[in-house]
Amino acid sequence: MAPQHPSIQSFFQPSPAGPVPDVTNADENVDELTTTEVKALLYSTPHAWKPRLQYENCHIATLAPGPHCVCVMGRVVNLYDQPTSTSRLPYPTKRCLHVLLKDDTGMIKVKLWFLKVDYQLRLGQLVSIWTALISGPETSGSVSITVQNAACTIEIYPERDNRCYFMVHADKRDGTLLGERHGYSYFHDKQLPGLTTLKRYIDRGHDVPTAKVLVCVKSIGGRKKFATKKGSVLDVVNVIVFDESHDATLALYGRVATSAAYWKTSDTVLLLSNPGFRGERRPTLSITPNTCVEVDPCLADAEWLRAFAQRLTTREAVNVPFPEGGMKKTAPNALKLR
Repeated sequence: MAPQHPSIQSFFQPSPAGPVPDVTNADENVDELTTTEVKALLYSTPHAWKPRLQYENCHIATLAPGPHCVCVMGRVVNLYDQPTSTSRLPYPTKRCLHVLLKDDTGMIKVKLWFLKVDYQLRLGQLVSIWTALISGPETSGSVSITVQNAACTIEIYPERDNRCYFMVHADKRDGTLLGERHGYSYFHDKQLPGLTTLKRYIDRGHDVPTAKVLVCVKSIGGRKKFATKKGSVLDVVNVIVFDESHDATLALYGRVATSAAYWKTSDTVLLLSNPGFRGERRPTLSITPNTCVEVDPCLADAEWLRAFAQRLTTREAVNVPFPEGGMKKTAPNALKLR
C-alpha cells in the first residue's frame, strides 16, 4: 500500500467563526492609526493652539517683509472671498479669505486659507494674528496690486501650520478692549484729510482715489440672492446711508453682507474710503477690494453726525406750547364789540 502524504490544510489551524473585528477600535498595541487619529492630525482644532515660538507684539507700520515671529492686532475694514475654479469638485478644497486689517498706524492685507474652519468675520471686528513670515506687496508684473497703503501681506493657513494663528476678540459695543481703544482712532478735534460730504462725492468727488465719506445708517434692507455673470450666487443687502447733505444706497455683496445685521439705524456711523460708485438712477455706493470701511470711528465729526441723525428721529409737538407767564386776564369793558 502506497504511503499517504498529509495535505497542506493539516498544517494550519482552522480560524474561529465570528464577526470581523473593527480596525477603527483596535487596542493601543496596534501600530496603525485609527480613523479618529487620522482626522485629528489632518484637521486640528484651532482653539487648542499654543504658541511654541516667541512672538513680538508689533504695530502694522513697523512690519517689514521677511521671516519674523510677530503678533499683530487690528480691526477688519474689508473682507472678500478669493474666486476659485474648483468649487465643482466632489471633494472639499481649501479656500482663501482676503482680510484687510487696520490699526492706529497703518493697514495690512491678510490671506487666510482654510479648509473646514469657516471664519465668520464681519466689518469692525477686532482680531489678532500670529505669523512667522511676512511677505511683500503683491505684484502683477511690475505693478503693485496691494490695496491702498498696505505695503505688506500676511499669508497664513492655521489648520496646517502650527506657527500661525488667527483669533477674533470678544469686543465691546463701544469699540474698546480692556479699557483701551484699538484700531482707527484719529485726532479727536483735527479735520480728517480727504473727508468730503456725500453730495460732493456724488457730484465730482468719486473720481478722487483718496476721498472719504462719513455717513450714518438710515435703514437696512433684507438679505437677497444675487447671481453673478460667472454663475455663482452671492448674498446682497442694500443699506440706506445719509449725512447732512444727501443720502445714497450702500450695496453689500458676499461676505460683508452679514455685517449689516450688527448695525443700528440712526446710530452706526461708517467712514468709507474710496468706495465704488454707480449713479445711473439712485446714487449707489459699493465695497470694492480697494475700499476701507471703518465702523464707528473715534472722530468728532462722527459724534456730531450721530447726534444729528438722532435729532431727526424726534418729532416736534403738534400742540401750541402753553405760555410761561400764564394767560393774561382782560377786563370785560376793554373788549370791543363787533
